[in-house]
Amino acid sequence: MGVLLFNLFFPLVIFSRERLIPIDSTNNIKVIDKKLEKSLNLFPEYSNFEEAKLFQKGDTSYILEIYYVDKGELVKDRKDISYSQLTELREKIRGVILSKSLKLNINQEGRPLFIGGITGLSIYYGAGLMKNSKASGYARDAIIPLTVGAGFFTPFFLTMNKEVMKGMSYLAIGSGGLGIIYGEALNNIVGIPWSKPEQYILPTITSLSGLVGGYYYAKFKKISEGKAKSIVYLSGLGAGLTTILIDDDATYEHENQGIFYGGVGGALLGYFLSNKINFAPGDAGVFSINTLLAFAETAVILDATKVYDDGLVRASLSLGAALGDLRGGILVNKYDFSNAQANYLAFATTGGALIGAGLSSLLFKNYNVTQIITMLFGELGYDITLLAITKQKRKNEDMSEKLNLHLNPFALIYKSNEMGKTTFNQIPFLTISYRW
Repeated sequence: MGVLLFNLFFPLVIFSRERLIPIDSTNNIKVIDKKLEKSLNLFPEYSNFEEAKLFQKGDTSYILEIYYVDKGELVKDRKDISYSQLTELREKIRGVILSKSLKLNINQEGRPLFIGGITGLSIYYGAGLMKNSKASGYARDAIIPLTVGAGFFTPFFLTMNKEVMKGMSYLAIGSGGLGIIYGEALNNIVGIPWSKPEQYILPTITSLSGLVGGYYYAKFKKISEGKAKSIVYLSGLGAGLTTILIDDDATYEHENQGIFYGGVGGALLGYFLSNKINFAPGDAGVFSINTLLAFAETAVILDATKVYDDGLVRASLSLGAALGDLRGGILVNKYDFSNAQANYLAFATTGGALIGAGLSSLLFKNYNVTQIITMLFGELGYDITLLAITKQKRKNEDMSEKLNLHLNPFALIYKSNEMGKTTFNQIPFLTISYRW
């Protein structure tokens, strides 16, 4: 009889014994020590906390064992907790660990540019404050240094432990810089002369609006570095080309309107292209280089052939820029360019042009010949470097976009056997791949 009772109840005794189990839901933490508690802050009521363990004594009953020091002695506190309380504790641990992990992995790649850019823009803001201030003497002289200092420390402390991606920085700083240029154009449109202190007001407003608006727009829309650059670069490109192409008979007010509208149009073009083509970080630079190179080559040809008709010159320059746009669009549609590669192409074009200018100055005395050779060597430097970069290189395929059927304008120039660009679009549980 005794043996029978022993055989019946011994298993119950074994399973009723307390056993140590992990405290977290992922079964990774069996003991919370002082170092981990300092990070998790789960037991703030124990000022001299040492460690905590969790024991299971039944299917739904648990004991939380906490050790702490009281008056120099190690004391053990045992708390009975239910399954629901344990679930709540584990959820709290998971949330704290997740938040700590996210803080450790915050993307701050764009923070140096953001802080440095605002510091640079603060020079202009400080000049505006000084011009519009009634202070005099040392107080007036101190305005710019104080503003520049604030321009560094304000974003430095505001962005600590905050996400500042490169797309956010490029769009914010680029928009802030262009805002000054467009604000100056607005000054000329509304008739505020450069000699008055009020000349700083509109540019400062448009710059700060671009700075803040660009930052938060890029943040909420998750704008990539390539897309941000395409908006900023093409906006500046549009404003610059419009300044050159505008009619010589246009009034000063119309010229500034052209700069403003050209900048807005360029920004919209950059936004459109970056939506249709997945712009890599260096793509906007390559696109701009092609546009400027084609524009300059057209200008040299017109000057060498002595074409002076204003209408024909503007039409030819516009066509040259458009062809440069098309060439740049084809390249960025087919290849991914890094920032370094875009810089290489810019330096190669400049270096080639300088070599051509030097050689032609030694060998020829004709100005038109010198111009043509300079541009030919610039084009040659660009082409050689481009060939080296694009050899065995293809556009990376992006699978992060949602389904978005659209017409790719640059695909129309490819022959059917040359259509190598594959676009992937993704929706939940389904991936669709199609070729142009």
